[in-house]
Amino acid sequence: MGLMNIGKKSVAVVLSAQLVLATQAVTMAQAEMLGTDAAINKYTALSNRNALMDEMQRADVQAGIIELGIDPAEAEARLAALSDAEISTILTQMERDNAGADIVGTLFTVFIILLVTDLLCLTRIFNFTRCVR
Repeated sequence: MGLMNIGKKSVAVVLSAQLVLATQAVTMAQAEMLGTDAAINKYTALSNRNALMDEMQRADVQAGIIELGIDPAEAEARLAALSDAEISTILTQMERDNAGADIVGTLFTVFIILLVTDLLCLTRIFNFTRCVR
């Protein structure tokens, strides 16, 4: 019986120590107030990162990356390593630099070119112009 009591006591001590260590790990967690601005910034940054990763997954972008001699997996790894501010800057530049996005400016330029050619008697498109001779 003495051996059985020693076995029960040792199991009890081991389980007690495990229980104490498990509760210590749980109580070490710290709670912190999270402001609305911080939460919005966090999810905006996550959304920006996901949008940029989605752009990287497009077939034409992948083809362009390969054409430049860059491994797509390496490009994605480097993109994942960028900070939130750098990703925000890239997305802002992408929105600003869309090719053909300035339709009004393009139409205005074409109008001016046609107007000048009408005034120089090279074309006859507008009825309200007179040739300069």
